[in-house]
Amino acid sequence: MADPSKPRAPLAPWDRRELPGKFTVEETAIRVGNYKWIEMQLFELMGAWVATVPELDIKFRLGTHCYHHAFHSELWHKRLPEFREMSPDRLTNPPNQEMERFMEALVEPEAADQTIEKLVGLYRVFLPHLIAAYTYHRNNTSQMTDAPTIRCLNFCLQDDMEEWREGEMLIQSLIETDEDVGRAAAHQAKLSSLMVAAGGALGPGSIGSFDAEEADSVE
Repeated sequence: MADPSKPRAPLAPWDRRELPGKFTVEETAIRVGNYKWIEMQLFELMGAWVATVPELDIKFRLGTHCYHHAFHSELWHKRLPEFREMSPDRLTNPPNQEMERFMEALVEPEAADQTIEKLVGLYRVFLPHLIAAYTYHRNNTSQMTDAPTIRCLNFCLQDDMEEWREGEMLIQSLIETDEDVGRAAAHQAKLSSLMVAAGGALGPGSIGSFDAEEADSVE
């Protein structure tokens, strides 16, 4: 029989999750506000492309992916007020001006014959960086106190990983000539440079930074 006078351990012996995370409540709220802005941008972008790309199979796939990002945006919108009643509208912002410029360049290919550029920017540049930012956040937040955010991140990552795979398959199906290879490579390089200038999908610190002192302590 348990002794009621004996203090109970704060964690069960089978639960060894780490309590502290790398983010304060304010930092998490800012990051989640950035996520909501990004997901809204992707939803609007894909929705517009559904109406303009001539390839029927790509229309269908973009329509499915578009719905994913509408769902993600709603997830983050609902998560924001839980951070000490912080305003979702006030926190829904781009990470920085460089990311706004990146998004403008991502939208830029409008012609019907620029499907390769559209998909390369989305699936070879932006989505991998967003996946990296989500993964860093999931792996470095508190597993106990930030469980709702981790749940949202897992939903987003599951969809985004599927999109990444399907998007790459679409790109490969479109690239048939040396000219196509050059178009894809040139657009990827252009947008990758803009992404580096932005510091990643969430700005500097999107996937953390290498800490020499921390590395020394591990050794």
